Amino acid sequence: PIQKGKMTGLIGLSGSGKTTVADLFLRLFEPTGGKITVDGSDISHINLRAWRDKIGYVSQDSFLLNDTIAHNIRFYNEGITESDIEQAAKLAHIYDFVTQRPEGFNTVVGERGVKLSAGQRQRIVLARVIARKPEILILDEATSAFDNESEAAIQKSLGELRGKVTMLIIAHRLSTVMNS
Repeated sequence: PIQKGKMTGLIGLSGSGKTTVADLFLRLFEPTGGKITVDGSDISHINLRAWRDKIGYVSQDSFLLNDTIAHNIRFYNEGITESDIEQAAKLAHIYDFVTQRPEGFNTVVGERGVKLSAGQRQRIVLARVIARKPEILILDEATSAFDNESEAAIQKSLGELRGKVTMLIIAHRLSTVMNS
C-alpha cells in the first residue's frame, strides 16, 4: 500500500512493470484483474478528470516549450500565479539558477530546452508539476540520466515535499529510492 503523505519507492529492472504500475495509477488503462483502491474506494469510480487533477507526473523524458522558463512552469495553466512559479522553482531547486540568468524567469529555454542541462530541464518540469499543487506526485525514472549534483537537488526537493504530498518514486537505482 501507498500511504498518504509518504514516499514510496519502486525499483526494478527494465521491463519489470514499474511504469505499468504508474500507468494503472494514472488510469491510462484499467486493470484486467483486481482493482486499485484509495481509502477503500475503487479509483475506477472516481471522475477521471478529478482524479488526474490530483496527480503530478514527471517522466524521464522532460518536455519543454521553446518559450520562457515562467511559461514552461505555468504550462497553459493561467491559475498559476507568479508567486506560485517562484515557490515551485524554489522547491524544485532551480530558483537560484533562474534568478542568476540576465532575463530571470523570462529566459527562453530553446526548442525542447536545448539551452539547459538535463538536470535543469527536469527541475523545471518538476517545478511545473509542483506549481499545480498535486496531492500525489509520481516520478517515473525522472532522475535516470542525472549527474550526482542534479540527483542530489531532486532528492532535496523530494525531502522538502515529504509529508505534504504522497509520492511514488520509480527508479532503476537503489540510491534514488533510499529515502522512501
